[in-house]
Amino acid sequence: MSIKDLFRDKTRDIFHKKLTEINVDCSLSKRGVDEEKLFNPWHRASLGIITINSKSPIKYINIIKHFGGKHDPKRWWFYFAVPSKTSQHKEDYIEVKSLRKKSFPVIGNVKSIHWQSNKNGKILADKFKKDIEINSLSKQLGNLKVQSLHENFSGYSIELEFNRSPIPLISASNISINQEQWGTLNKIAKLCID
Repeated sequence: MSIKDLFRDKTRDIFHKKLTEINVDCSLSKRGVDEEKLFNPWHRASLGIITINSKSPIKYINIIKHFGGKHDPKRWWFYFAVPSKTSQHKEDYIEVKSLRKKSFPVIGNVKSIHWQSNKNGKILADKFKKDIEINSLSKQLGNLKVQSLHENFSGYSIELEFNRSPIPLISASNISINQEQWGTLNKIAKLCID
């Protein structure tokens, strides 16, 4: 193992391994593909794409890292891409996100999930609110955000930011997923398409 590989962020490799352990047919894409542009502004970097090869409305996952600074911790976002025909008009944009209410700020246990949305996302937010599995997913893994996209990519993005660690590491911590949670992510994708 080279020194470069020793200090390389292995978040994508770790998540790929977690997916294969629960029998998700997926592969690591070569670096530099167009899909890396999904939610990748200039001040962040894509760690690469995981392509989903199985029958799933989720076609790929883009993992984005914000390297942080002195007063700004490192952060990682996982973008699950759900291709679909969406409106080309900005006024039809849909956004729904979870707010995790804790028993004690920052370090407390998550006691409930509240859903916020823009006007167009209200119906979807109501569906999420009533679904025990979707609420449980956000409680267990981290904040969720669903958005409709219409420019470089037509479809939906399910953004997941895993529970953050107070200690900054090279790779993202607290990455875990089981078959039930993968099924719930696919349920969210299907609700978006429907």
